Amino acid sequence: MIRGQGGTSEERRRRGRRRPVTAAEVIDFLEYLAPPSLSVPEEPHGLQVGAPTAEVSTVVVAPMASFTSMSTAASRKNAILVTAAPLLTEPLMAVRRDDPIGNKLAYLLEHRISLYCLANSYAAAPGGFDDCLAEKLGLAGTAPLKPTTYEPLFKFAVYTPESAVDAVLNAAAEAGAGRIGNYTECSFQTRGTGTFRGGPGARPAIGEAGRLERVDETRLEMVVPQRELSGVIAAVIEAHPYEEVAYDVIPVKNPGLAYGRGRFGELPLKVSLDTVLAQVQDGLEVKSVRCSHRPEFAIGSLAVASGNSDGLFWEAHRAGAGAFVVGGLSTRDLMSADNSTTVVIEVGFPASVRPGLQWLSDQLTGTFEADGIEIVSCA
Repeated sequence: MIRGQGGTSEERRRRGRRRPVTAAEVIDFLEYLAPPSLSVPEEPHGLQVGAPTAEVSTVVVAPMASFTSMSTAASRKNAILVTAAPLLTEPLMAVRRDDPIGNKLAYLLEHRISLYCLANSYAAAPGGFDDCLAEKLGLAGTAPLKPTTYEPLFKFAVYTPESAVDAVLNAAAEAGAGRIGNYTECSFQTRGTGTFRGGPGARPAIGEAGRLERVDETRLEMVVPQRELSGVIAAVIEAHPYEEVAYDVIPVKNPGLAYGRGRFGELPLKVSLDTVLAQVQDGLEVKSVRCSHRPEFAIGSLAVASGNSDGLFWEAHRAGAGAFVVGGLSTRDLMSADNSTTVVIEVGFPASVRPGLQWLSDQLTGTFEADGIEIVSCA
């Protein structure tokens, strides 16, 4: 997930945004930010209530399908509720009012509210829930506690007349090509001669139909993450002067964009646990947290994980974290944390995902505000 990719009006125009906006369009954007295929382990996610073709006028973002968030959605027109936790986690045999989950499903159906659950790739993705939580607590230069998977990379090569190289390069870069680490607009260019002969009905940008043309061209090569590939191809075709654009898409074995759970970082100074607790409560706007124990030593490093710990405590301990800030501790991690030197600070699931949901609301606003879609945060 890359920060600042809400999308300009030009980018939205290239994506062919149409009116009215449907649930499928909103879902496409959500899954562009953090592809569900990169979820580890696989957990329930996706559209759990509603239809992809449903018209959307409001997007409500919330940690879970609480009655507060559902009533907020019900008070708006054509709402889709986007949550960090699934409502349905197992096959449904009945919808009953005397069952808490059934009661919520009935409410969503009666008020025609769509429900979409984010994949857990949102927690692991760069710029996602874990990164936002770390940033909110003042950690910089963090590394994942547990790498999970990598997004595949492709080499994209396009043949361009020399006069259009800069325009095509800029279009591809704006669409997401050519990013390597902290560098952007990375490319390699090779000059050569291209040949073509236009057939009946062709309108070549250079030369005449029916005649063999030889043109000084440049092969422009750039690396592209999988989720950016279709957008890069569309942007290049629009910027390219040729009627028919020749390009290659080549899978590469290089490690792609890394996805990983949890974050670990050093604090600027070693501080007391009370200072860490105050920073956590202020940064996450929570009145109280649960702390496993109170060590006498100062804390110089911090690990964080949004949501439930999922076996991450031991990774935090092995990394040497003085404290581990997490939404909730699993039974496995609770046993691992017994008599550990690493302090566990549980803030609750909603507080741990709130920074990421606030960032997501900003991304949705940047992309859909021009289409008249209202974005409401219940984070």
